[in-house]
Amino acid sequence: MKRNQHCKSLKSKLFIAGFIIAVAAAGGTLLYSRKLWLPYCFYNADTFKTEISTAAKKYGLPVDLVKALIRQESKFYPRAIGKDGEIGLMQIHPAGAAAEWARINRCPVPSPAQLMDVNVNLNIGCWYLARAINKWKQYRHGTELALAQYNAGAANAAKWKPSAKDGEVIPLITWPGTRQYVINIMKNYRKE
Repeated sequence: MKRNQHCKSLKSKLFIAGFIIAVAAAGGTLLYSRKLWLPYCFYNADTFKTEISTAAKKYGLPVDLVKALIRQESKFYPRAIGKDGEIGLMQIHPAGAAAEWARINRCPVPSPAQLMDVNVNLNIGCWYLARAINKWKQYRHGTELALAQYNAGAANAAKWKPSAKDGEVIPLITWPGTRQYVINIMKNYRKE
């Protein structure tokens, strides 16, 4: 089946499922945004261009790096749910990045419905990525370490740091999934 035919056949199913999830997540109140009701295959880097740019600039991140990360995490689908409960564009885990962000900012942990909000999701995701980049900035390949941390956690990224600050990172990543994750994002970052 061609991609466009697949999109058309899924459109009504996704709309209904998305409608039910959105209404339930909002406590019975419908939150409507035209951008959020497109079938997943219609999303791309331009769909949330302004929102991505604003969040990236707020945290001093390259916009193209944030786009590359979102491409890998959710393919720009704002209602994406990961297998471990990650939510939204930047696949924020409620008990991980969201909880850490809430603790640092002394506020309640955003609900899953709030994490579906594009601006909330981008704000937390960019904050989390910027913090990781800042942590590894003394390394020549600090961006790769930050991406490894975003994907596999700080403890694992620390295991994969090179002994020399100018050493390669990717060959040291022992988890194949995380290694490929970092490779994919860096490849897309260079293309964006």
